[in-house]
Amino acid sequence: MSVYGIKSKSDILINILNSLQKDAGISAVYPGSIARAFAEAFSSEVSDLYEALKFNINQSNLSSASGRNLDLIGDLYGVSRKSITEYASEDRQSFNIEFFIDKAHSSSITIPQGVLVYNDVSNFISTQYGFKLAGDVTIPIGSTRAYGRVEPNFSDNAYVAPVNSLTKHNFFSPAGVILFCNNPKEVYSNINSESDSNFRRRIIASIKSKAIGSAESVRFAALAVRGVRDVRIREGSYGIGSCDVIVVPEATSGLSNLPQNVLIAVNAVKPVGIKLNIRIAEKVTVSVGATIRIPMGVSETLSSGIRNQASLFIKRYLNSLTIGDSVSIKQIEAQINRSSDYIRSAIVSSLTADGRELSIQDFSLEGIKKYVSAGTVTINSVIMGSATY
Repeated sequence: MSVYGIKSKSDILINILNSLQKDAGISAVYPGSIARAFAEAFSSEVSDLYEALKFNINQSNLSSASGRNLDLIGDLYGVSRKSITEYASEDRQSFNIEFFIDKAHSSSITIPQGVLVYNDVSNFISTQYGFKLAGDVTIPIGSTRAYGRVEPNFSDNAYVAPVNSLTKHNFFSPAGVILFCNNPKEVYSNINSESDSNFRRRIIASIKSKAIGSAESVRFAALAVRGVRDVRIREGSYGIGSCDVIVVPEATSGLSNLPQNVLIAVNAVKPVGIKLNIRIAEKVTVSVGATIRIPMGVSETLSSGIRNQASLFIKRYLNSLTIGDSVSIKQIEAQINRSSDYIRSAIVSSLTADGRELSIQDFSLEGIKKYVSAGTVTINSVIMGSATY
């Protein structure tokens, strides 16, 4: 359900002042006047009511609910949030907070472990949730941003921080410096539970999956198994009455029991007389070589850190791909450039899949039995203005 006709505090104030002048003949509505003071008090309260209405409707709507509220909606459909593997939870937490300044400072800025970041509280219905920095984050000399990891500083699962919502912190910046923070991806209060977006998709699909025997019911029964990241169905794989259930795992370790667990889950919804073949999708290891340009004066220690961070960003992108997704050269270069503002440009210089050299262009794996996984990422750096460049 959408909320229409929402008014901001300023809109409400303007309407009240216009009504006072038009209907009551009160012309003294300038700042500091009695009429203006009453109008601002009423507009603030009415604005809070609008925000309360919007918040409660959003949290009761499947498309916009989050955290514990989404769990309650899932209960209505008989769908529970599943847990994820340790590997997936670690990847979820990596680089989940960004600290940045407007312009480079004359010395490095270190944000120490334990600093708290918060969601912005702008009205009375908002609850402020704190997330604690898990390790020191340093913005080096000449740089304007650095990434770190935050963890929930509370115990319940009531709040999932949406992207770009953690904008407050309790760090005292050096004199003359204004430090900002933001979260480039969702930050979860329960790091081992399924993401809101995946859980929401399973709830939406639960109505279709209630029709036992359909491809959707088999697929979403398999998706509910811990350790399963994605599933593809291939009908008639061995002729009439057969079906392949191709599973993309969250991690490559601990796969021995996964096919059996998936088979148990889908047996409850499969059609009578259908033989299911559970198979793990074939992993294709994609390795990337890239060259970055960095400015003169960067120390070897800092240069090594820049290369390592760029490598982590590429691996995170490659590991996010599933069956049917294309490997994009532009996306790889964008991930490199995003990893550090010391990087002036990035060029992908080599690309291999399972050791086979590929041309430097976008590509997709054939069929529905393979998926991309990050292999070796090699980042070389060159100095801008160097004679050897």
